[in-house]
Amino acid sequence: MKGTALAPSQHIRSTLGMTRIPRAAFASVVLLGATLALSACGTQQAGAAAIVGGTAISEQDVQTASLQLNTLSPGQPVLPSLVLRNLILEPYVLAEAGKGAPDDATVRKAIAKVVNPSPATMKVVRTDLAIQALSPASKTSIVNKLSKVKITVNPRYGTFDTTQAAMLATSPDWIKAGASTGTK
Repeated sequence: MKGTALAPSQHIRSTLGMTRIPRAAFASVVLLGATLALSACGTQQAGAAAIVGGTAISEQDVQTASLQLNTLSPGQPVLPSLVLRNLILEPYVLAEAGKGAPDDATVRKAIAKVVNPSPATMKVVRTDLAIQALSPASKTSIVNKLSKVKITVNPRYGTFDTTQAAMLATSPDWIKAGASTGTK
């Protein structure tokens, strides 16, 4: 056969059995590949910026709120990671604030320059205003609750440190508190 071209069927026949991968090695490669594929992003859902206790926070909500809030303070950008932090904290902060949580009118007054704020934008601002009114004991309670919840953050937004999240919450200058929301 030297010096003559092989037909495709002859080429396939001549290579069969020459490079066999042992079944155990093949199974290991397949298993490793499947493990990597399934664990690449943890339990991240497509389009989710974070998953908090099984509830997804969408990337769309984070991006929309960031864009809307950036219209308030063009010189000082509102980072998506800050928006996501507030969206993660929102149910815990509002539960802790109880009746002292800011109402829609207070939130809209704080961001009066934003035309038609999205629900996510309203949540971010409401959370920030409510945090300002919480006592240190209430903030500690939030941190304790968060430490018991599984929080998965899309790496695009960094990480979420439950021990620092509520304690370091500071009011950015783009939020102007209207009326006092009361302190718990």
